[in-house]
Amino acid sequence: MDQQQIEKYLDGSLSRTPGTKIQYGHPSPRYWEKSDLDLPDLLAPMRPERQLSLYLHIPFCVPTEPGACGFCLFAREDFESYPLVRRYVDSLVREIERVASLTGRRKVDCVYYGGGTPNLLRGPEIKRIFEAVATSFIVTDDTEITFEGYPPLFTQERLEALAEVGCNRISLGIQTLQPDLLPESGRTQDLAQIESTLRFAADHGMRANVDLITGWFGQTPESIIKDVDTLLDWGATGLVNHPLMIVGDSDFARRAEQLPDVPAQARTFDAARIRLLERGFRMDSYTDYTAPDQRCVRYLELYRDILNTDRIGVGYGANSLIAGTEFAPGSTWANLRSIGAWQAGVDEGRTVIDDRYAFSADDLKVLYLLKGLEGFPWLDAADYSRRFGGDLKRDYAPFWEAFEARGWLRWEGDSPRLRGDGIFYTATVQRVLAEPRVQQLRTSRGMGARSRNPLPVVVRG
Repeated sequence: MDQQQIEKYLDGSLSRTPGTKIQYGHPSPRYWEKSDLDLPDLLAPMRPERQLSLYLHIPFCVPTEPGACGFCLFAREDFESYPLVRRYVDSLVREIERVASLTGRRKVDCVYYGGGTPNLLRGPEIKRIFEAVATSFIVTDDTEITFEGYPPLFTQERLEALAEVGCNRISLGIQTLQPDLLPESGRTQDLAQIESTLRFAADHGMRANVDLITGWFGQTPESIIKDVDTLLDWGATGLVNHPLMIVGDSDFARRAEQLPDVPAQARTFDAARIRLLERGFRMDSYTDYTAPDQRCVRYLELYRDILNTDRIGVGYGANSLIAGTEFAPGSTWANLRSIGAWQAGVDEGRTVIDDRYAFSADDLKVLYLLKGLEGFPWLDAADYSRRFGGDLKRDYAPFWEAFEARGWLRWEGDSPRLRGDGIFYTATVQRVLAEPRVQQLRTSRGMGARSRNPLPVVVRG
């Protein structure tokens, strides 16, 4: 793309909520293809010297009105009965054991229990999954183990079970503390319980992260600052400042005209960012902020460090990424998105892979670029040259010039860092950088410029 094309792309994107590209990075699932490969073939590019990250997907959620909290497009199921949860856990344990039979009993650097709503699980099921991971893989004192959930379900019994099995980090999907904003998503939460959960974590040596979303109905910079201050005062050691995703057929997407306009969303996002920095938190990515006495969240660091990390997703709809090398690229894939088909496949010992994308060397370079602009480990010219043999400044000069002209980027030594409004528009920056490769994919697949083959969004990571 030349300078004029880049500027046109950016100008056309400014009125659209940027959201995030956390789920996949590159490429969009519309370019994935149905896979007939079995798990041994997909895991073959794993490299023993790389770090290993596990994602375990617990899809069940408390039903809300509107459904899916109004905005969620993750692989999920409304909770109906606990026997169905127990049966899911049976299958999840089988898949964990099968993966380990193929990888060997490797050391795992981080384990992330995501969803859905993992803390719908009761103590016995929590302990059973943790025991399966500890038996199948090598879990050390240094392994980061995160368990996320819906604040009202972090009961004393569940928290004690997590402490007993060695969970060292919890993540609370709070979204907003403002009681007048919560009804938009059909959620309820007790502020006293949130505070007690954060204090329990501190008392038991657990890190405690909180997810907030900016861009909500009626949200203001003042309200998000109040949320940030309250949560930090209660002892949160990490905070995620998510721009709201307006995609698919979610309730929020259907009501998008009622949401704050994009400049207002940017102001609210920036208010949270500035407040976190004022309170001494460190910005580890454009969405992730960490207390100064804590290291970067390991799972998120490895999620971005795709050329040094193998990531395996276990469970219905979970996605995995085994990058391989630029000389022998690997792939990314998703498990079946029908919970019944996934469960039957696991229980019968069949493959449960739905679709995949086979990387090229060009794709790995794009992924490296996008993730390095997103957060730690930050993009670095010397590392880029060592890996790809090019010159980072020269290879993407028109893009850097366009971003710098808008005040969105500056170089800190050999590292290009987004700044100002560029931080809010990180996902937009990522999309335009990926566009030349995406154009090649459209052409190779015979897809028009506006062609869409949308797939459900699965697994945060």
